[in-house]
Amino acid sequence: MDLSGMDLRGVLLNGATLIGANLSGVDLRGATMVDVNLGGANLRGAVLIGADLRRAHMRGCDLRGADLREANLAEADLSEANLTNANLIDANLGAADLTNANLTDADLTGTNAPDYKLLRAKSLSGAIMPDGTRHE
Repeated sequence: MDLSGMDLRGVLLNGATLIGANLSGVDLRGATMVDVNLGGANLRGAVLIGADLRRAHMRGCDLRGADLREANLAEADLSEANLTNANLIDANLGAADLTNANLTDADLTGTNAPDYKLLRAKSLSGAIMPDGTRHE
């Protein structure tokens, strides 16, 4: 499914299955996507500001350069996701699975991700940590 570049602001997609979908550059500001299955989807450069992604299955997603400011990712499965250069400022990462996620150069300022969860990531190189310090 190719939805790349579409304006889907405020859309309701609870429980939807979008496995492997091309959502690159899509605008999903304020979308409600609780329990959505986005396994392996391409969300490169997507705008997900304030989106509700609680319990979303996002294993292996390409989220490079995605804007996830203030997104609710509580209990989301972000394992093996590529979040290089993603903006996660003030995102809710409570109980999110970040195992083997690539957080290279991601901005995690103000997130509630505990250190032990972040340390499960594949890479934190250059990431801005929740306290505003840069990881080396």
